[in-house]
Amino acid sequence: MKQMFSIVTGLLLAVSLLGSDQLTLSMSTPGPDTYADGTPVLTGETYLLVYVKAGSAFHGLYTDGSLVDTVNNQIVTKACAVEGSKCGFKAIQYPADSFPGGGSWTIVVLDTRMSDGTVGGLVAGLGASVTADAASALSTSLNAVGGSEAGSTPALTAETPTYALSNVAAPEITAVRQNGGSVDVRFKKCQAGVLYEVLSTTDLAGQWQTVATRVQATAKNIVQGADGVELPTTVQVPVTDKVRFFKVIVPNAAQ
Repeated sequence: MKQMFSIVTGLLLAVSLLGSDQLTLSMSTPGPDTYADGTPVLTGETYLLVYVKAGSAFHGLYTDGSLVDTVNNQIVTKACAVEGSKCGFKAIQYPADSFPGGGSWTIVVLDTRMSDGTVGGLVAGLGASVTADAASALSTSLNAVGGSEAGSTPALTAETPTYALSNVAAPEITAVRQNGGSVDVRFKKCQAGVLYEVLSTTDLAGQWQTVATRVQATAKNIVQGADGVELPTTVQVPVTDKVRFFKVIVPNAAQ
């Protein structure tokens, strides 16, 4: 299920020697970086700097932002998107032996947009780029990776989906209520850190269509049901519908 991805882009990643046992590293992207739907990354969106051990690759994230591979991948720091839909410049200082040479640095842009279009929710997608080899204690500098001419390097696109957390319970619909041109759907067995999708069809023998995405439980939207907490969401439907069926799924869940 876990797909590998390695896209080289024009990311600025520079390392310099600071004393005998300290290195400084800076991260940024040229932008404009985009989400999977082609829209520019919003100001305030999150970027990660990930160290990948030698002989391995970046194996992605779960929807709560945690690493799939915690043995070979390590989140070193976070940065934010600035005007221009790019990772703002950020520098860090670290002991030279913290991240052994032979590994690599990866800058990852996240898609944390919520259903209202603002950032700061669970991670629905990401874009990652292997940028450069990690420096050893004797390294003095690393050049930027990518094209040498301005505008020749591709930007990051958050088009790779994240993975569902392990052992996620299957959601169960508890109520479906018509509300004019919309339908209120409630379901139980909802968990924090999980993204849900609502699908609908007018014919059980036909094709299911996604009618709501990025549905997530927060302290503000969960309600108390007969058998515990429930998560409500509202979906738009044609007012001419005679019959409509719904189901709630956890996308990209392990089978």
